[in-house]
Amino acid sequence: MEWQSTPYVLLLFVAAAVSLLWAAYGIDSARRKGWTATLGAFVVLCLSVSIWAGTFAVQLASPTLDAKLFAYRVLHVGAAVTPAAWFAFAVAYTGRGDRLTPAVVAALGVVPVVLIVTLVTNPYSLALTDATLSTSGSLARLMTTNGPIYQLHLGISYVLIVAGAVLVSAHALRSGRSIRRGDVLLVLGAAIPLVVNVFHVFSIPPIDATAVNLTPVSLSLSTVLFGVAVFRYRLLDLTPIASRVVLEEMSDGVIVLDSQETVVDVNPAAERVLGGRDEVLGGDVSAWLPEYDRLSAEGSILMTLQGDDEERFLQLSRSPIGRGGERYGWVVLIQDVTTIELQRRELEEQNERLDAFARIVSHDLRNPLSVIAGYAEIASETGEKRHFDVIQRTVTNMTTFLEDLLELSLRGETVTELEPVSLAAVVDELDADIRDDELTATSADDAVVLADPGRLKQVFDNLLRNARDHVDGPVSVTIGTLPDGFYVEDDGPGIGVENREEVFDLGFTTSGAGTGLGLAIVRDIVEAHGWSIAAVESESGGARFEITGVEFVER
Repeated sequence: MEWQSTPYVLLLFVAAAVSLLWAAYGIDSARRKGWTATLGAFVVLCLSVSIWAGTFAVQLASPTLDAKLFAYRVLHVGAAVTPAAWFAFAVAYTGRGDRLTPAVVAALGVVPVVLIVTLVTNPYSLALTDATLSTSGSLARLMTTNGPIYQLHLGISYVLIVAGAVLVSAHALRSGRSIRRGDVLLVLGAAIPLVVNVFHVFSIPPIDATAVNLTPVSLSLSTVLFGVAVFRYRLLDLTPIASRVVLEEMSDGVIVLDSQETVVDVNPAAERVLGGRDEVLGGDVSAWLPEYDRLSAEGSILMTLQGDDEERFLQLSRSPIGRGGERYGWVVLIQDVTTIELQRRELEEQNERLDAFARIVSHDLRNPLSVIAGYAEIASETGEKRHFDVIQRTVTNMTTFLEDLLELSLRGETVTELEPVSLAAVVDELDADIRDDELTATSADDAVVLADPGRLKQVFDNLLRNARDHVDGPVSVTIGTLPDGFYVEDDGPGIGVENREEVFDLGFTTSGAGTGLGLAIVRDIVEAHGWSIAAVESESGGARFEITGVEFVER
């Protein structure tokens, strides 16, 4: 069979060869580095363009209508796939490769497959309504009239090409400079064949619809631009490498940065810390991790992040991404160490408590034991009863001290079993137990709160005894309600402003006979309920303790 000769045939074969070479380079890169969604879509795109350009050259060179129709059907194996391949490439390139599920890929392939099958059988002229030869000079060209299936394919193709270009353009706007240069090449690569095709379809000068369609040639140029973007700017050396190192399902967060420390990718765990990927991609990492700059000096840092409900502790570390001595970016690892840090702090607090216990026991038991030893020796020599009374009082004080110490050992335990408790009933019960000539307790209000009855009673007991122990003479204590809690106040001398923060500290006391444990016990029981306590001044100038954050129960 004699072939037609035209410069377009050579141009198309060159275009097909260029695209095929890029596909081969992509396959070789995948063999050496592993397949990624971006690389896979790029190879398919190059192969489809190569098939389109090569078979179009054969179609132009074929002299008969049957030969041209056969080549025309074959070239659509490439032409029908190219728009979908470009869109998949844009999706993967912009960091959304995980969305190219088998179902999505199958959906992208429905219209191309239907078109290819329909072109072979052409039932009811769905693909082509007419196909003829048109002679221009010595060149016979195939002229076709498109059917509805073909029109549908063209419409969807334009939508996919434009959508892919929008994705890449948006990615370019939020990317670092090195990534943005590659994005610009991709946008150009998508725009050139789209413009050429529109000019051809609508006969916009200088392109005539009766001339040879140069879309495959322009697509070959696009694959060159795509290849340069992918391999020259090392875009595949950032996101895919990080994705292979850290699996998507890892609980640790991973942030991928370019050389300018701009965020180019995050895994789901990092999104839970920073926010959605669309929000953080292209931004400066310091905007989301304010303490990131410390990493360059310290290598690993502990960062505190205040959430809506709780404080979180994050361990940050980073590793460089590079090859052949050239650094392309960084991988930042985020580990949530909240549980470990809270346990460490709890252990540290326990150790401090043990140290305080040791100091208190050493100090507050040595003196009374010395008193007992001394008076026991005197009593054995003299037999006088008054010496035994001193010993008995000292033993009583030691017993009270040890009971307080035991109660304090329960500090930090969260109260979980709450029930309605009448404040007035608790006060009346305590008043009956500890009332004497020196202490009077009354309730100004009768409210019901949710609390642990036994531990709430211990709060009132310690506050009442504290009032009695710090007043020389009779003292009156009043218990009343606040909008979100209750108060306990006395008419004694009060607590100095300089001591109001310290009175709850372990071992702090302003009384020579005090253990320094009573108010520490009160604070811990209050906090175990989830409440707060503060020392202020009463209206009479005495001490007033306000407990807030309390939940009331309607009678």
